[in-house]
Amino acid sequence: MPRVLSLAESGALALDRAATILDRAADGGTFVAALAHNRRVWRALETIASRNNWPLPDRRQAEFALGATAKAGISDDDIHALQFINRQVAQALAGDDIDRIRSRAHAIWEAQGRPQGQALDHWLLAELEVRGGDQPNPAG
Repeated sequence: MPRVLSLAESGALALDRAATILDRAADGGTFVAALAHNRRVWRALETIASRNNWPLPDRRQAEFALGATAKAGISDDDIHALQFINRQVAQALAGDDIDRIRSRAHAIWEAQGRPQGQALDHWLLAELEVRGGDQPNPAG
């Protein structure tokens, strides 16, 4: 049975995914939806972090992320800063393995033919591999 993600790991996955969605937004509608998604992730993360007394994300990071996603006419610099903060906080929450997990999840996704809607499955498989899980590797 696969291991259940901790709250911190779930938060890391959500932040990393939100940054990727922002990065891949190809048109105005997709971009607006990506900003709204990012805002929901940050609201949830801020609530969870507060309830669990996590040091991250710190108040300044959360205020920037929530403010940037709420304003009209967000600049390219703010978008890049938001993606950077998402990934920085994700790495802190997930630990040192997040870059290896992200890379392996991408490789699994490619090996399985780039299916849509299975990001969590790919992430979990990658995490098991990177962190020494004993699950078989269906993607080679």
